[in-house]
Amino acid sequence: MIVLDGGEFFVDKNMKNSKIVYVGWYVLYIDFKTKKKAYYMDNKEKKVKLSSVQSILFTTLIIFIFLGIVIAFYVLLNTEIKDNIIKNGELNAVNFAAEIDKYLVKGDDIVNLTAFTLDDMIKEKRSTDEMLDFIVAQTKSVLNIVYGESTGIYAYINGEYLDGVGWVPEEGYEPTERPWYIGAQERKGDVVVIDPYLDAQTHTILITLAKTLRDDSGVVAIDISLEKLQSITEDIVSGKSDMEIILDGNYQVIAHSDKEEVGKNYKEDDGSLGSAIVKALQESDENYYTIKHNNTQYIVYKVMVQNEWVSLSVIDATSIFARTKRPLLFTICAGFLIVTVLLAIIIRSNKNGILAEKMKELAELQMKYAYQDQMTELKNRRAYAEQISNLMKEMPVGLYLVMLDVNGLKSINDGLGHEAGDELLVAAGKCIKEAFPETDDVYRLGGDEFCVITNGNLNMVEENLKNMDEATKVYRGKFINGFTISYGIGIGDTHSDISAVVKEADKRMYEYKENYYAKTGKDRRRKR
Repeated sequence: MIVLDGGEFFVDKNMKNSKIVYVGWYVLYIDFKTKKKAYYMDNKEKKVKLSSVQSILFTTLIIFIFLGIVIAFYVLLNTEIKDNIIKNGELNAVNFAAEIDKYLVKGDDIVNLTAFTLDDMIKEKRSTDEMLDFIVAQTKSVLNIVYGESTGIYAYINGEYLDGVGWVPEEGYEPTERPWYIGAQERKGDVVVIDPYLDAQTHTILITLAKTLRDDSGVVAIDISLEKLQSITEDIVSGKSDMEIILDGNYQVIAHSDKEEVGKNYKEDDGSLGSAIVKALQESDENYYTIKHNNTQYIVYKVMVQNEWVSLSVIDATSIFARTKRPLLFTICAGFLIVTVLLAIIIRSNKNGILAEKMKELAELQMKYAYQDQMTELKNRRAYAEQISNLMKEMPVGLYLVMLDVNGLKSINDGLGHEAGDELLVAAGKCIKEAFPETDDVYRLGGDEFCVITNGNLNMVEENLKNMDEATKVYRGKFINGFTISYGIGIGDTHSDISAVVKEADKRMYEYKENYYAKTGKDRRRKR
């Protein structure tokens, strides 16, 4: 017996002169006449070449797998960032619109109160002088208390122009031809907001709130300076978004975080960012949309306000996404280093089991990044989307879908900081998961939104939610001492497809949330 490199073979004693024996990677040639031996390495060289090719293939495969993981993680990260931008844009636009409405409501109240008194005076057939005295007195109150920049209250009654500050119109001034009078007559009985116009008294751009009186021909109105709206716009934009805009029904800029833009008409296609925003606005039916202008990507969220005005919150997404590129490059470089070390181990050990184990680890890492929410360790939005897609094909009997939304996350973040907000989200995920032990389909959809998909019966689901409520009430942490979660149940057996179940659960959850804010008296963060 001859042993070569750990391999062994036997020489046939019956061979005559010579024999070639193949063992492993070696070829042994024995010449019994000359007693000479020669080793032929042809087969070994072929094996080495094959091993090199396999190593290259393995290296290529690992690199592609790694790049796939990095790209998937990067896509998920960008998706999460985009969702956060949209939510911030929604919140900014809603708050912006609320401030505008609150500002205009004061004018509504003044006009309605003044119109009510003047209607009574007209009914009692009071004289024009008496009505003028009332308008003058009312104007003094308004100028001293509410609108320091207003030109006051004025009216057109019984064919006469009555002004609260004693302004006398120039010759040729015809009240019935002014926008405030025409706008009020077009919507009799309602307080209308007149689009910005040049005031004949002050020669400045104003908006007017006007309303017809009981005799139909009379109109009462009050002017409000755009400076106040501009101040609101600049206050809202500070630190919250890159741009806030108010457009009227003709796409003229009423207020803008950049004061130089006020008065421009964005409907004119002049290649500016404003015209690009309006063009996309006209083409989109969604609450938000994206545009690209001068190699910069923007996300725009819109909210309609009074008189067909629109409030726009604009965020520069390019600068935000750019911050993720450096970590991406670092991750790729670190990954290539890891792959190189891993490959060296594989070649040196020459054991397929190591490669298989590393591949398994990489696959598990990929699955973890792709389908798990890193904060709560629940399944993420991607896993939820795939499950919903599967349920669209076939929905089992006894399916229940629960939409959940943590109450008060924004106030916690604002008041106690994001560390407290993170604690609240982790605690919420744990309470929800433990309340539904029969299912693994517990998801964090993003922000403060969660979802549970389970099978059973309504009593079981309601009992689970009751246990969840008890757990959230008694929770005690570093920052959080008890909290609540709004939820809505969608019943699969009452619908033919999963999308209807999702809508039902979503609707009930928002009804629950509205009731919560109504009972607690807290400000409600409007959504969608």
